[in-house]
Amino acid sequence: MQKITRDSILDYVTYEGRRKELRERILAEKARQRVHVGDVLAFLFENTETVRFQLQETLRTERIVEESAVRRELERHNELLGAPGELGCTLLIEIEDPRERAEKLARW
Repeated sequence: MQKITRDSILDYVTYEGRRKELRERILAEKARQRVHVGDVLAFLFENTETVRFQLQETLRTERIVEESAVRRELERHNELLGAPGELGCTLLIEIEDPRERAEKLARW
């Protein structure tokens, strides 16, 4: 899978202006790539666009602007994409109630 490049990342101010449009498109894509396992677990099969969105959200939320920090986040997020011939996947634990979530996570 194609890795995210530094030049494809928007600064968080520019991203903020395009966020609504990008978010709608990516959330629709993520819905198609999500596989539910049981009641509370789901696997989200990642691609370059979904991981780039997560990276942009991280940079925006944490207001990361220092170049070395941006590159560090870029490296971390690219790891989710795997090597050629591999699938990148995120395990999601979907338990809304904080008490129930804490209990189940402690048990697991």
